[in-house]
Amino acid sequence: MKRNLYLVGFSGSGKSTVGRLAARALGWTFVDTDDEIVRTAGAEIDSIFAESGEQGFRDVEHAALAQIASGEHQVVATGGGIVTAERNRRLMADTGLVVCLEARPETIGRRVSSQDAGPVRPMIDPGHKGRDVSALKAERQPLYALSDWTVHTDSLTPQAAADEVIRAFGMLGPGGDPQLCRVAGVERSGGVLNDYTRVCDKIGVTIQQRTRVAS
Repeated sequence: MKRNLYLVGFSGSGKSTVGRLAARALGWTFVDTDDEIVRTAGAEIDSIFAESGEQGFRDVEHAALAQIASGEHQVVATGGGIVTAERNRRLMADTGLVVCLEARPETIGRRVSSQDAGPVRPMIDPGHKGRDVSALKAERQPLYALSDWTVHTDSLTPQAAADEVIRAFGMLGPGGDPQLCRVAGVERSGGVLNDYTRVCDKIGVTIQQRTRVAS
């Protein structure tokens, strides 16, 4: 059963900020894969890149994701390149709903440049031989497009983007719309329905609609 929400998207799309807001609304735990990598590896992201290269980092990243995926009731903000590994895409699809936060390259550039002390992003940081945002994003775009849902964040506040993420869970997640659940083969349990009730409260679904969903 899919009991996690994974946020994917390019660096600067707002995954950590939006993820915390969505987790708070759902009453779930917020997890950031980059934070878990630093905690378990005992080294900063840029140090891992410098010492082990991108592939070495991706191996550490997958191990962190596998550990996270063993849990449930989590909103997980992932690194921008996590979708480049098929094993990561399969793991997230098997254990959660995958939502992509989308933004245009100029929006991403503006957001990243405004973060005075933000996280190091080796793949796009010129100081770390990073690549052009537009080129790297275009390369990854077909993989982001495999997500269950996409939220375009360019003109949204973080809270509005979080509301859209929650709406995606309400529609596609466990206990969501009956027709969609039948298509996806989603099972329901009391715990899932309780989660969905909180989502219904958030997005304004009526009690009558909830009863229809639960029947």
